[in-house]
Amino acid sequence: MKPRWVCRIVGWLYAALGAAGTLSRDIGAYFRFTSVEAYLYLALGVWAVWAARRRTRTSVLALLCIGILSFAWSLSPWMGLPHAVLRTMGSQQPLDLLIRELVAIWGIGTAVKAVLDWRSSHRSTTS
Repeated sequence: MKPRWVCRIVGWLYAALGAAGTLSRDIGAYFRFTSVEAYLYLALGVWAVWAARRRTRTSVLALLCIGILSFAWSLSPWMGLPHAVLRTMGSQQPLDLLIRELVAIWGIGTAVKAVLDWRSSHRSTTS
């Protein structure tokens, strides 16, 4: 799948989660958002949608950064962060962790594949 499409899908997913988190703090028993969490989702989503409309390298860079941030965010309870930071971020729900991990794997994987494809096409045109 092209990096721009993946970036657009990830962006709309995160923007929808951010909008849902700012409008209501709970979505059933599945999600419980803090204000920091909701605005972080919204900011990452808007950034990804914006990057998807730019050049391919911009969307690849956004996917890589969002993937790394999502991976670090999902591992934050085990990274030894202070309890004040963890309380601000809120408790992590299983579905929330699953979405962040899938976005991280999909984003980083797509970015790496796009760079490797570019290198192989660039190498074949120069030789």
